Amino acid sequence: MPNDILDPRSFQRPGLHGIAEAAVESGPSTGGITTISAEARIEGAKISHCHTLHVAGRLVDVTLNEIKILEIAEGGHFEGVAKVEQMRVNGRATGTLEITGILSVGETGQVDGTIRYGRINIADGGSVTGTLQTGKAP
Repeated sequence: MPNDILDPRSFQRPGLHGIAEAAVESGPSTGGITTISAEARIEGAKISHCHTLHVAGRLVDVTLNEIKILEIAEGGHFEGVAKVEQMRVNGRATGTLEITGILSVGETGQVDGTIRYGRINIADGGSVTGTLQTGKAP
């Protein structure tokens, strides 16, 4: 039976084995995208220090902190506490949501809970219910 364990020393790495180093872009970094796939369900977690969090699956009883952009895809669901800079909802978001910048709700988006936002955009068909406050938290 073959050995299914890979030796990490066998992987090629930048700067070794003649592979060129990746070019460093000048200017500000845009960060990466962390995706929760449509098949995934995460319960009772804390997620932080993420540039863009794209949720196509379900996050239940989750706390988000120091997230720049939270995207809830159509069919995706977020339930919990979120402190983010921007939020784009095409699925469903419920809970205590603090958005320091823009909350954008798409045509299929549903937002419910205690919501504090800097600015809000709601497309025709989108819905927002609950306690709404504009401005930063005291």
